[in-house]
Amino acid sequence: MWKYHLKMGKIASESQSPLSDEDFELISALQISPRAKWSELGPILGRHPSTLSARWERLRAQNLVWCVGHLGGRPGLNCAALIEVEADPARMEETQRALCALPEVQSVDGATRHADFRLICLSPDWLTMSREVLPLISAVPGVLRIKVSVCTKIYTSAEHFHFDALNKQQERELKRLAPAVHPQRTIVPDALWPCLDVLQRDGRATAKQIAEVTGQHPATVARMLRRALESGMLFVRCELATNFSGEPLLVQWFARVSRDAIDAVADYLMTMRNLRLCVQTTGEANLIFNMQVRDPVDIAQIEHQLMSAFPHIDILETCVGIRSFKRMGWILDEEGRPTGEVVA
Repeated sequence: MWKYHLKMGKIASESQSPLSDEDFELISALQISPRAKWSELGPILGRHPSTLSARWERLRAQNLVWCVGHLGGRPGLNCAALIEVEADPARMEETQRALCALPEVQSVDGATRHADFRLICLSPDWLTMSREVLPLISAVPGVLRIKVSVCTKIYTSAEHFHFDALNKQQERELKRLAPAVHPQRTIVPDALWPCLDVLQRDGRATAKQIAEVTGQHPATVARMLRRALESGMLFVRCELATNFSGEPLLVQWFARVSRDAIDAVADYLMTMRNLRLCVQTTGEANLIFNMQVRDPVDIAQIEHQLMSAFPHIDILETCVGIRSFKRMGWILDEEGRPTGEVVA
């Protein structure tokens, strides 16, 4: 049995799970500071570093958790787009497999309402996105049409999502371990791409481990990673198989907000721990955000809270995800577990 608290109104939730409270504490810590050393995490969590390392390896062996590094998607650094795909009903499974097989598509979720699939795509710049990535998606068998929302400002993304398993003091100490991000306009250096290939498969890989694969010097890799993390060019995140998180539903909202209120709405949303994504975008909906929730009842409560605080917000669509097929390059099974296959 496990127990933890949701901040959206449910007091406590208990369910059968292979995860203990100590497991959730470790996962939460790595969601806040994914590249922290075991020796740094030990005093904060009150556990011996070797105990934490063994626990992490057990969770990985059970295909419950994984850590991934990827481009940050910050405007001015690279280009991020949220893409809705309508597919031929007779070719749905074929289309899903083909979309997941594209390295240019980082994430694929089954959707409801107007779209059949929701995609997240990252590319070095808009020209690459428009001339290379979007034509590839349009050419996938079974794709009828696509709708593209380009991210013009990223308030927060899944790198900042974490479970409510730690106290505030622990969270503050963990945040001090993570590099402070100061976004800068720059280009991805050629030498970083081989490092990204390694981090895509193991976001906790050390500079020495990366250097052994890429042939670069460990000190060079360490400096490059530090600059990439501090600039927002690179993000690392710890993921847990959704079906075992206690919050199995991924819900995405499309909203229209006045220009003078959009930052305030985003700031309000960012007070909610289970917010996974909040971005300004092009298109009819200029604010898109999603959250992991426990139950469909939570959707109405979230919308009520938001509209009570901001009566003039226009929620254009609420989309409940069916399941995740691919998450930041990792192919997932029907329970949301990583299969071990990475396509990125």
